[in-house]
Amino acid sequence: MLEVSALSVSGRLENVSWAANGGGLIGILGANGAGKSTLLQCMTGQLQADSGNCWWQQQPIADMPVQARRQLISYLPQHPSVSAPVSVNHVLTTGLVNLQLPVSLDERVRQVAREFNLTGLLSRPITQLSGGEQRRVHLARSLSSESPLALCDEPVAGLDLYYQLRVMELLKQRSDNGQLICIALHDLALAARYCDQLVLLHQGRLLASGQPMQVLTPENLRRAYGIKAQWWCEDGGVAMLPTLCKENPDDEC
Repeated sequence: MLEVSALSVSGRLENVSWAANGGGLIGILGANGAGKSTLLQCMTGQLQADSGNCWWQQQPIADMPVQARRQLISYLPQHPSVSAPVSVNHVLTTGLVNLQLPVSLDERVRQVAREFNLTGLLSRPITQLSGGEQRRVHLARSLSSESPLALCDEPVAGLDLYYQLRVMELLKQRSDNGQLICIALHDLALAARYCDQLVLLHQGRLLASGQPMQVLTPENLRRAYGIKAQWWCEDGGVAMLPTLCKENPDDEC
């Protein structure tokens, strides 16, 4: 069980609380600056909150030894980067070193490469890949350990439509198999289609949490994003037509 309890970070988060039981795909939503990345960083234990805490199985994550957190959590930051021209194989391997794996290190790298369609890129320097390809490499690296808790900050940012869907399908499959995955997202249609639970932040505070259609209400969208939206729900997906409110996010639509 993951629990965020009365979490506050000065100027970024204020008294945020929510919980998730078992596996599932959790979407963390909100406008730019709402506090999504800060929340994920606190959940990793890398950022110390001013008050409150994040708990895993009733243990405070921030108090766990570094190696225990490494075994528990995989994390994809919003802007990962590798400046050295090392191979994709090297990048994937470094994400698995010192972890307990059910197969050999080389075999696990090959498995991850197949899963994310990276086999043909393993020998390429990561600095020679496109931005979307690099994003896939970093996502594959962060998820390669199959840790109980995965935190991903905008995992589909910069990906083409095929890989947006491909990545969301992979994340959904993993969460259905028991992994708890929390992802920051801007695409509300993807969030509504794939996520089991949504956490909507607004100006550092929790605006709503629950199932997608409970969270993505007209009032919540107006307050969080300053938009009004029409939704279409059909077998296999959802679509949304957003329009701006008249003046600013606080005006009536």
